[in-house]
Amino acid sequence: MNYCTWSNEYYSEAEKFALVIDRLKKYRRGASLSEKKELDAKISAYRVCYHECMDTANHLMDRFRGVA
Repeated sequence: MNYCTWSNEYYSEAEKFALVIDRLKKYRRGASLSEKKELDAKISAYRVCYHECMDTANHLMDRFRGVA
């Protein structure tokens, strides 16, 4: 099992989540109050996914380096 490749895939997925979060933040600027609440909920959900991907990627990279 190649932990480095696997880790890089998770980093790539995290980057995709970050792009979506940035796009939602831009939409939020011109949104009404109710739309902002809805966008905030979406942003929060995407942040959870982003952090899970980053945690997993970091863990896999540590295993690749022999730290974990």
